[in-house]
Amino acid sequence: MIYIVSPGGTQEKGGMGRVVDNFTTDLRQNCPDVKFEVVDSYGPGKFHLMPLYFARATARLAGCFVAGKADLVHIHMAEYGSVLRKGILIAMARAFGVPVVLHLHGGRFPKHFKDSSPIMRWAIRRMMAMTSEIVVLGEFWRDWVAEAFGPEARQRTTLLHNAVPGPVKPPVRDDAEDGFSGPVRLLFLGRLIKLKGIDVLLNALASPACRDRNWQVTIAGDGDLETYRSLATELGIADRVTFTGWLDQTGCRRELANAHVLVQPSMFEGLPMSVLEAMAEGLTIVATPVGSVPDAIADGETGLLVPPGDVAALADTLSRVIDDRTLRRNLGAGARARWERQFDVAVFRERLLEIYRRNARGSLSTTPAVPAGPVPASGPTGHSKSTTG
Repeated sequence: MIYIVSPGGTQEKGGMGRVVDNFTTDLRQNCPDVKFEVVDSYGPGKFHLMPLYFARATARLAGCFVAGKADLVHIHMAEYGSVLRKGILIAMARAFGVPVVLHLHGGRFPKHFKDSSPIMRWAIRRMMAMTSEIVVLGEFWRDWVAEAFGPEARQRTTLLHNAVPGPVKPPVRDDAEDGFSGPVRLLFLGRLIKLKGIDVLLNALASPACRDRNWQVTIAGDGDLETYRSLATELGIADRVTFTGWLDQTGCRRELANAHVLVQPSMFEGLPMSVLEAMAEGLTIVATPVGSVPDAIADGETGLLVPPGDVAALADTLSRVIDDRTLRRNLGAGARARWERQFDVAVFRERLLEIYRRNARGSLSTTPAVPAGPVPASGPTGHSKSTTG
């Protein structure tokens, strides 16, 4: 049995929960021989309930370890409190000789590690050393693991890009038709916090470069809605901005299918699911080159990149894509083509099964029910199987 540990399980509202939901749903459909259980280590997002959920997860895993049921633990980790909780679980797994695959998602983990006390940095290094394999979201994170934890950690590090399901064919949008004169529909998907760059986006849209152009923007996500509603009003663009609040995956897909351009103006990221979902839908993407975003967005080929926090650069780039239908079409086609090669959930499945095979105790049946998708050229770092003994 493989135990997949994730905060919120498959119901967590952020990108980590969507990753886990995507690949576990895919495994159930396409690899029914793979036996796994998702263990929620945090609960439904209310902090005061977290200790109860974590205690329950710890007890569940301990019982399975004692009974010898666990072939592998696949732990998904962010930063700050997540590191402490997952460190406890990793140490417990090691005590029972259960291999651990640690999957890093936290965009702020490098800052957390840098700002930690010497004792905490030592503890994090020990935690990383207990793992059988470390999974990262992109080249930036693989380089950071080597810098922070040394060459031995790099040898156990595998690059596995996030992945999303997508339509067989992207929708044909109304702006592809001759004579289209409607507003270009912009979309933001994510939490409404300052680090996601919402204020930068609103200020860019209110600037002279964009104000008089024909656009509408939908901002989808939970967080500090009132602050950004007030900012849109202050900037005089509230009548062109729609705030939806949090959306489930059905709602997100509806907004993606209806939009022309996804804007991701974040100050930090791992590898944002919204960007990958927009690629699957053949959308034009304007993003910041933070975290592993450049692994997906090649400037001028699969999207356009702007420096984080640069209002003027974002405004100029948005004005280009609003004005140029041909540019939007070409970037959307390039994004969709790269998603098919590299970020389809079928590609993720085959790469993940390789990781499971080389780390699990004993034999692991991973025969797919349907043929797996193609594996991208940038495969995992070659290394022999590690143990936790």
